Amino acid sequence: MSRYFLYGTRFSEFEQMMMLVPNFIPRKKGLIIMESLTAECSQNDTNYKRLVKSCFTTYRNRYLNKRLQKLMQSFEGDCFLNTNHKQRFMSKYNPYMYKKNCAILYLLSADEDLWQRAYRSIYADRITVTDIPLRGISTDGYAIYQTARTVSTGKKHIYINEIADDQLIGDFAFKAIIVGIVIAKYGGKVFGIRT
Repeated sequence: MSRYFLYGTRFSEFEQMMMLVPNFIPRKKGLIIMESLTAECSQNDTNYKRLVKSCFTTYRNRYLNKRLQKLMQSFEGDCFLNTNHKQRFMSKYNPYMYKKNCAILYLLSADEDLWQRAYRSIYADRITVTDIPLRGISTDGYAIYQTARTVSTGKKHIYINEIADDQLIGDFAFKAIIVGIVIAKYGGKVFGIRT
């Protein structure tokens, strides 16, 4: 059963337009994280700010740049959001994980509620992101999940405009998303970073 009453009629397009948010600007730029996962991080390039800049230099979004600057200025030497996040991550972490799985684990362990939903989907050799139930999840948890799904599938599920919007995604989730993307590109080497 469709959620639209006029589905399949000549008025279905109008009904879909009426259900859109007023003054909503459609998404224009997507985020594909997987495009340069083969790039390796050299010993001299283990500076947090350099890694973040190298991941996001191709995106020309002033709101994203503003949030990235604020994030880099507030960096205190630890990529984890808090001690609980680190404990959740380390409970399933394997030093031989692929970069992609390491990033997905980091993202899923960032939010307590998301972790409670996701930890049963994390296995030693794989993480099944599509099996995670999302009903009733917070906006920040959903944004983190969509980033993990993007890393997992290589398809766009979250967009730069959404990540850059501080009204949509809070600072806590923003940091998790940015660090998750950096991990997807550079792997577990990120955890040893000091500014």
